[in-house]
Formats: sequence, C-alpha cells, structure tokens
Amino acid sequence: MGAAYELIDVMFGYGVEPVISIDHLRIEEGEFVALVGPNGAGKTTLLNLLAFIANPRAGKVRFFGESVSRKNVVALRRRVGFLIQSPYLFNTTVEANIMWGLRLRGIPGREARTRAREALERLGLSGFEKRHAGKLSGGESQRVALARALALDPRVILLDEPTNNMDEESAKLMEGVVLELNRNRGKTVILSTHNLSSWSMAPGRVIHLPAIGLKEP
Repeated sequence: MGAAYELIDVMFGYGVEPVISIDHLRIEEGEFVALVGPNGAGKTTLLNLLAFIANPRAGKVRFFGESVSRKNVVALRRRVGFLIQSPYLFNTTVEANIMWGLRLRGIPGREARTRAREALERLGLSGFEKRHAGKLSGGESQRVALARALALDPRVILLDEPTNNMDEESAKLMEGVVLELNRNRGKTVILSTHNLSSWSMAPGRVIHLPAIGLKEP
C-alpha cells in the first residue's frame, strides 16, 4: 500500500498569518491517525484540507498518488467521508437522509435502501429508518451522519471531534465502528480531538497540532 495523502509545502490561512503550515506530511493508506490539540490549533482546518473543502494557498496535495487540482477535486471528494462536529441532516426521515447521497450517485432505490439500513445497523440504529431527523438527540444525529457517510463506502474517513455530543454508551459504539473500519476493512481513518484520553483505543499515530499549525520534517 502507498500513501493516502501526501502534503508538501502546504500553507493555509484566513488572514495574513497561516493557520496551517506543513513542510511534509504523509499519511499511509490504512493508517489510523489522531490530530490532537487545543481549540484553535488548526485541527478542523487540516481536516477541511484533507476533505478538499478548503484549498491551500500554496503547496501540493496528493491523494492516493493523484495530484489534487481543480479538474479532479470534485471526483476526489467522493472518495472521502467527512463527519463534521455539527452535522446537517435534512428535514426528513433518517432513511431518506442516508439514501440521499446514494441516489445522487445513481444507486437504484432498492440497493440504496439496503445500504442505508446496513449502515444504520452498524451504528446501532436499526428501527430508526422512519424517524424524523429533527427528533434525534445530538448523539443520534452524529451516528446518523456517520451512517450516511459510511453508506457511500469512502476510502478515507475523517472525523472532527466525533464523540463530543455523545453519552458514554454511544461514544463506545462509535469507537468500535471506527476501529472495525480501520482494522478489518482497511479504511484510512483520521480524527481530531482535544482530549485523546477520552478514546479507549489508541490510534496508530498521534499528530500534535500547536496553536499556529503543523510542521513535520
């Protein structure tokens, strides 16, 4: 296996000062990486770069050996599942939320429904198919959003503080799903957290982000 990501001389910032400055960062396919740092350290910004939502001001980004450019960025986004801190769910049922992305990609209705229900079962949400998304708790919404991402079978899974709004039982379930995806299915997993001790499982690699960003040799 090769690199899932390689970032070379990448810089990103919202103002004059860079939020992220990376000399060289390589994340291998199948790795489980934790981005750790306080609020404002650049964790979410780095995840946005890895999800191809934000574009670096300078530098090169390669994704599974392919240089990221305006021509291919939309196609590459489809290979990444990104669970943001406050996921947006559509004003409809849980099942419809998960099927939405599948139908956009041309998956037939019956197959889309099967994949949606399998994803819900994996997250401990069997029986939630017809529930309205607006009636879910914060932790349930997080799990539905992850199920929606997993139903698309991405090569990379990005998680931004994924257990913040969860009770202990839901957090353990989320951790178990993430671990299974990484160890048994070979998914590349990158998560951010300000408190790694809250995770009972240890990632393969921890990257500490200072307040001004990240520099790796």
